[in-house]
Amino acid sequence: MGQMHFHVPDAAAEFFHASRWQDAYLCGIEGVPWQTRNVFHPHESVGLGPVTAAHDLPTEFVTGRHPGGRLTFNRSVNTSAKLLITCPIDGIGYRVLTTCSLRCVDTPHELLIELARGTCYRVRTQSDTWQRGGLILNEQFTRLLDDGTHAFLNALQPTSAAIADAEVETTKAATQAIALLEQASVELSALFAAQSMTFRRTREPRLSTMLAVGMLPFNQTQTKQTQAIATKQTASRAATAKNTATLDNVGLDLNEPCVAISDTLTGAFNAAAVRMSWGDIENAAGTPDFTSVNSLLDRCATVGLRVIGGPVIDHRIGLLPDWLMLLNNDFEHLMSAMTKFVEATVNEFRGRVHLWNAAAGLNLSGPLGLDDGQVMRFSLGVVQTIRRCDPHTPVIISIDQPCGEYLAKHADGISPIHFADALLRSGLGLAGIGLNFRFGFDSGETQPRTPLEFAQLIDRWGTLNAPLLVQLSVPAAPGTDTAAIIKHASVPLMPFLDNKVQSWAQQQHDFARPLIETLLAKQIVHAVVWDGASDETPHVMPHTGVIDSSGKPRPMLAYLTRLRDEWLM
Repeated sequence: MGQMHFHVPDAAAEFFHASRWQDAYLCGIEGVPWQTRNVFHPHESVGLGPVTAAHDLPTEFVTGRHPGGRLTFNRSVNTSAKLLITCPIDGIGYRVLTTCSLRCVDTPHELLIELARGTCYRVRTQSDTWQRGGLILNEQFTRLLDDGTHAFLNALQPTSAAIADAEVETTKAATQAIALLEQASVELSALFAAQSMTFRRTREPRLSTMLAVGMLPFNQTQTKQTQAIATKQTASRAATAKNTATLDNVGLDLNEPCVAISDTLTGAFNAAAVRMSWGDIENAAGTPDFTSVNSLLDRCATVGLRVIGGPVIDHRIGLLPDWLMLLNNDFEHLMSAMTKFVEATVNEFRGRVHLWNAAAGLNLSGPLGLDDGQVMRFSLGVVQTIRRCDPHTPVIISIDQPCGEYLAKHADGISPIHFADALLRSGLGLAGIGLNFRFGFDSGETQPRTPLEFAQLIDRWGTLNAPLLVQLSVPAAPGTDTAAIIKHASVPLMPFLDNKVQSWAQQQHDFARPLIETLLAKQIVHAVVWDGASDETPHVMPHTGVIDSSGKPRPMLAYLTRLRDEWLM
């Protein structure tokens, strides 16, 4: 078994305990995580044993005199690796920090020193690469980079002779270096996005990138709970209807499935990602009901929105038909049922969909319990069926958690980039790959990245040489969202974020804005999907709508409206 150790001195303990170390992981040069077991060993002097989760540490230890220790990662190999750990960064929030590639040795690495080194390396090398490509750097970036590099060098060479004083000095300098260099990375990404988008505009006055909003058709099959929510929200909307922008649902009557799309949405988006989920359409085997989807597609055509249809198969709990559980793991029966549903769906909507999103989340070990071979057969079967029924409309398949965090927790599941590569090499004529990023949730999330790290991640996926569709989900409210199908809890992306709705809505905007601009700067990205129109109506992910549950627009809607008006077709 290979082990990698990191020393956490008492002086760095406050930074460490504010991190999400239990979700940290190791990965290789390809960025694919290894399955790891994270263990924190407190100092022997405090009399505590090793723990695997932050909540197992007593408060008196965390706030005590000796809250440091050793963080150990256990895995099955002893090759070199990089550490990725989510930490709070002054002025930015919770973001993933990455070390350089480190050897597995018995002597612990200094955690903060290695995180500062990795940040310094990443910012300096990327700025050099982009500058060689024509990027013009400004004084603010140069100052932040120089100051951050100087702080990192100070962390390497403390002047204090006493060990305790040297640790304090090193920790202070390394923390300062991380904050300055990460701020430099944010400035660098903003320069890249602005100059790249301006360059693209010299070739096309309006960017042709699709900016789509995720929409969930709903009908009389909704639950009584959702109907009660709808009734309550209808009353709330009536009380606040004046001067509000909403995605108007006709009466929110579950017996009336048609949805009206307001001008506020068409002003922000030029496309709609209309879900055609198997679990919603075919509640009883062999009896699909396309009424609600047909109605929504009619509305999209009326207002001139291009349509991304799907995912037709969404491999998540709650989004597949319940009756599939009755098949008793009969894979051939499952394939037959899937083929019939996909055939019926594509034949129903052929000619009204501009891009098919065949499936999502098959790289994860979802509710179907498929092995790797069955996952490939199932995925290829979905794509083959769509291509046979509609050979002229492009087809993509989407990847959940594109960074592969799920592989760090358990061995089940397929490496996301290797899975996509295999599908692209299958010869079925996939038009591209979809990447589903869900930030700020307690389960199934991608750990939050800075814009620079996000840009490098997109570049890594760009090596597949296939167009990308990127979907973003970021919550804009705390607590439980009873109208959402997926019942994940929101996780703050900023330390000490209060429970005020306005604070969370602003967090959504501040986090997502630089990511969207980074995506628009990348020519490999052909479509960006915002997962969530309105929290008033039934939806998939909690609190992600650009309109809140009372019908009021969030800051994200105003930003996307300006973005489309200035840059997009």
